[in-house]
Amino acid sequence: MAIFDECMSVLRTLLMEADTNGVGAAERAVNEYVAATAPQDRKDALLRVQQAVQAHKDGAPSDVHLSFADTVNDYIEKLMRGLE
Repeated sequence: MAIFDECMSVLRTLLMEADTNGVGAAERAVNEYVAATAPQDRKDALLRVQQAVQAHKDGAPSDVHLSFADTVNDYIEKLMRGLE
């Protein structure tokens, strides 16, 4: 649970800033979370992060925030396809 909280702490900050320079940091946070998750639980872990990103996206104050959330979501989708 702590690793999820760490991942989401980073993502929340980056999602609020919505600076494209933060994409690499967002990807690293997701990668670290996935790496710390048992292989059989990784898809569920990514779905959990994706749901949190979607919740942020639903309340995004601007198109810039939506775009950043979409970028993070696209990366999560890419990782999920790699797990299939």
